[in-house]
Amino acid sequence: MFLSIQKYFGLTQGIFSVTRQLAKQRKFIDKHIAPILTDAASHNDGTLNETDFKKITHYYGWAVPAILGEAFCSLRGDNMSITERWASTCQGAMTGLFDDFFDKDYMADDKVLAKISAATVPAGLQSNERLFNIFYEKALANVPDSKRMRQALLAVHHAQVRSKQQTDPSLPHEQLLSITEEKGGTSLLFYRSAFFPPASDTETALLYHLGATMQLANDIFDVYKDREKNIRTLMTETKKVDEMRTLLSERLAYAYRASYTLPYPKKGIIQFLNTLSIGIFSRCYVCLDHLENNEQHTNRHFDVQAYTRAQLICDMDTKKNMLRSAAYHLKTIR
Repeated sequence: MFLSIQKYFGLTQGIFSVTRQLAKQRKFIDKHIAPILTDAASHNDGTLNETDFKKITHYYGWAVPAILGEAFCSLRGDNMSITERWASTCQGAMTGLFDDFFDKDYMADDKVLAKISAATVPAGLQSNERLFNIFYEKALANVPDSKRMRQALLAVHHAQVRSKQQTDPSLPHEQLLSITEEKGGTSLLFYRSAFFPPASDTETALLYHLGATMQLANDIFDVYKDREKNIRTLMTETKKVDEMRTLLSERLAYAYRASYTLPYPKKGIIQFLNTLSIGIFSRCYVCLDHLENNEQHTNRHFDVQAYTRAQLICDMDTKKNMLRSAAYHLKTIR
């Protein structure tokens, strides 16, 4: 009985905390990031569009600091500093632009590598490259250790290059899993580099695991987009949605156990896990339920090629799905 009350209290407190932090980050974006984007739009050569700006203001630049950043701060039991917020926001703002170098601009791998390795900014850049560099330089200027962040971004670059193999229909399942883990693990460690103190070896291993699990979560929600682009993921390849649910649950169970071995106060660890569960993982189970319903139309097997857009996209903004997500949080959180 006491444990149930504790979980409900944690859910209420967690939802309030995530909502408050999202609102706080929204104010930061409106005050500090919006002017940068307005200036970029006024000098746009056509390589930036509304989607690029929205990724910064309503997705990565908003959620990375407000959810992941605040979760990191919860572990140490301290508030996010202004320099950390700048660094984390700029890292988030870079993310969509960086992904587009590979996915939309098809920039050569060595050119992207040179861009993140160079000590000085070259001349003659396009608008999207200039905007990326603005955020990259601001992030480097605000992180605790610029060398560590640069190395983390190089690891993300390696994972992105390797992920090009996901269009290969003959790619073995083991390599697909490995690519998924590397993409997510390196990305979360990149975001962690904005915060002090540096992660220990134990925390680094846990965050890599958690990041890999977040990539799995992302692939669950992006199944329609990945199908349309002929990108293979564990979600597009599965024949039974329940296999993905089992994999997600096993990975989360391990992460929850391992989190309590970190040298942080238990209260901070609980808040850290609550933030990630409410903000990311509990939502995945709702999406998996939505996807699993499709199996009744395809002989009780999941066939990603057989479904419509509506059948593959789960709307998490409905009240019904929000309540389901809350229920899964209570069921799965440790």
